[in-house]
Amino acid sequence: MKKYLIIIALFCSNFIFAQNSKIDSLKIDSLKLDLKSAEAQKKEAEAKIKGLKESIDKLMPFIAWKKGGFGAVNFNQMGFTNWAAGGINALSLTTLGNVYANYAKDKILWDNNLDIAYGMIQNKGQDHRKNEDKIDFLTKFSHTSPVKNVNFAVLANFKSQFAPSYTYNKENVRSPMISTFLAPAFVLASIGIDYKPKPFLSIYISPATGKFTIVNINDNSIKTAFAVDTLKKVRQEFGALMNVFFQKNIHKNINLLSRLSLFNNYTDVNVSNRKNIDVNFESMINARINRFITASLFINAIYDNDIKISLDANDLTKTGSRTQFKEVFGIGLSYKF
Repeated sequence: MKKYLIIIALFCSNFIFAQNSKIDSLKIDSLKLDLKSAEAQKKEAEAKIKGLKESIDKLMPFIAWKKGGFGAVNFNQMGFTNWAAGGINALSLTTLGNVYANYAKDKILWDNNLDIAYGMIQNKGQDHRKNEDKIDFLTKFSHTSPVKNVNFAVLANFKSQFAPSYTYNKENVRSPMISTFLAPAFVLASIGIDYKPKPFLSIYISPATGKFTIVNINDNSIKTAFAVDTLKKVRQEFGALMNVFFQKNIHKNINLLSRLSLFNNYTDVNVSNRKNIDVNFESMINARINRFITASLFINAIYDNDIKISLDANDLTKTGSRTQFKEVFGIGLSYKF
C-alpha cells in the first residue's frame, strides 16, 4: 500500500512539474509576444514622431517669422460761421502705416520694419498742401554671441519721402521745390553689436557706420540745403552710431514706440565739426479707443550740424544749424493685422 502511495505521489509531482513547466513556457512565449508588440509599437511611434518632425521642419521657416502691422487714416475738419474769435475753415487727411517682419530661429535674428506716412491739408482760399510725408525702412540682421543678451549685428536704414515739398510766403506764393523723393534720402549701413536686455528694448552700438546723404536731382539749392557738393549727388560720412529702440504696451490699449539715433562723423573735413553729433529722435504713442478708432501722437526732433536752416524769412542768406521739430496728432480709423 505504501508503495502505491509513493508511486501516486511521484506521478502527481511529475504532472504538476510538467504543468508548471508548460505554464512557464507559455508565460515566456506571451512575454516574447508582448516584447515584439511593444517593439512594433515603439517603431510605429518613432516613425510617427519622425514624420511629425519632418513636417514641423518644413513649416519652421514660416513659424519662425512673425509678421504684422497697422494702418490708420486720421482726419480733421474745422468750420467757422460768424465766429467772433475768427478762424479758417480747414480740412486735413493723414494716412499712416507700419509693417514688420521679424525672423528668429536657432542663433539667427532678422528684424525688418517699415514706417510710412502721407498727409494733405487744405485751408479755405488756399490750394491743398502736403503736411506729412515719410518713408523709413530699417533692417537688422543678428547672430547670437557667447555673451548673454548680446548679438553680433549688421544694420541698414533708408529714409526719404514720396512727393515734392514746397514752402509758402505770407501772400500764399509757392516757393520752388525744396525736396522730393530721393532728394534727399538718408542711408545708414553699419556693423556692430546689439544688446537686448528686454524683449522691448534694443541698444545697438557700431564703431563702423557709413552715412550717405543723397540728392538725386540736379538742383543746386536742394544740394546746398543738405550739404551735398553741387558737383555730386551723394555726401559720404563715416563714423560711430548708437541706435536705441523701445516698443511696449505701457497700458492695456496704449503702445509706445520710440527710437533714438546718434551719429558722429570721424571723417568730417572740417575738424572742428567732428565733435558734433547728429541726433534723430522719434516717438509715437498709439491709443486704441475701440476696435477701429485710435488716437496717435507722433513727435520727431532732428539736429544735424551740416543742415542749415533759414534764420530770417526776409534774408535767405542768414542760415544756421537749428533743432528741427515736428509734431503730428490725429484721431481716426485704424486696422491692426
